[in-house]
Amino acid sequence: MVIRKLPAFRICTALALASLPAGAFAEADAEAALDRCIEIAGAPDAGVPVSRAAMADYLNALSRARPHCKSATQADPPPQAALFNLAAAQQRSGDHERAIANFEAAAEAGLAAARTKLGDYYNFGIGPVKEDHERAVGYYRKAADAGDLPGMTTLALMYRLGRGVTQDHAQMIEWMERAADGGYHFAQVRLAELSLDPKGIGRDDAAALGLPDPARAADLYARAGAQGNLSAMLELARLYADDGKGVAADPQRHAEWINRAAGTGMPQAQGALGLLYEQGRGVERDPARAAQLYVKALESGDMSLAKLRSIGGAGAPRWDRETAVEFQKILRERGLYRGALDGVVGPGTSAAARALGGG
Repeated sequence: MVIRKLPAFRICTALALASLPAGAFAEADAEAALDRCIEIAGAPDAGVPVSRAAMADYLNALSRARPHCKSATQADPPPQAALFNLAAAQQRSGDHERAIANFEAAAEAGLAAARTKLGDYYNFGIGPVKEDHERAVGYYRKAADAGDLPGMTTLALMYRLGRGVTQDHAQMIEWMERAADGGYHFAQVRLAELSLDPKGIGRDDAAALGLPDPARAADLYARAGAQGNLSAMLELARLYADDGKGVAADPQRHAEWINRAAGTGMPQAQGALGLLYEQGRGVERDPARAAQLYVKALESGDMSLAKLRSIGGAGAPRWDRETAVEFQKILRERGLYRGALDGVVGPGTSAAARALGGG
């Protein structure tokens, strides 16, 4: 039997660890778990993710972070972030009673975002909770007063609807502006919508609030679009398409926002951008690029050939011959088209194009 001698530093380390109180190990484990909880799920945020992709990523992160967040709540006192992220994961899985308990604990510890989440429970009647709009407003107000941007936004919407409070458009605008100025993309989009069309607000009241204001709407949409909000990108593209919406037409900006929307993978935007390249509107004419975009949009399976080159409900224009030839070339390379490269999008080309989307 061979007895190996431990290095002196390892012996000292072992003796030092053995002398620590048992609680120190648990505390160190909880701190490490909290770091992982926040690293994976992020800091507490009661807001709407900026896109569907961001929402999917967030929900996936919550699932992965859940065991770490749960371990972190074993600390005394439980960290706010761990309580919130664990509650969000529990809410996602339908474990509402535990979710509410953890949101309440986080709120009592002073976390404003947790108050917003509790307000949502009472606003929409989630899980076992019955709708109680006045109680929801109470939570939103406390969250808003503490600086939570999503809480401010929902409080503004409650004032707009007269839900749990007396309808008050001035209060609605004030809270929405605070949230928008704070950088919350959802508030920016909602305030931009009102700035374009103050629907539901009387003419005199709207005028007193400085509405409508298309230039302000464009600025708000641009700020939200820069964060990745797809609806903001599309609205900006529409605003700059022509002079009919109170903002001067700008082909370059129109193309810029269509391009950004296409970059998110949206088939409709890819088709619209293809038409801009086909016609040379706001961008340099490029038939090959147009054809590539058309193919990409069709490959998604969410875009039909009939709607590919139509914008805003208008009928599709006649195909540019060079673009049609480039389109046929790609279809031929994919083994879907065997006809002539004649620039005529007839039955053969159309059948090959439909095959791109699997149907």
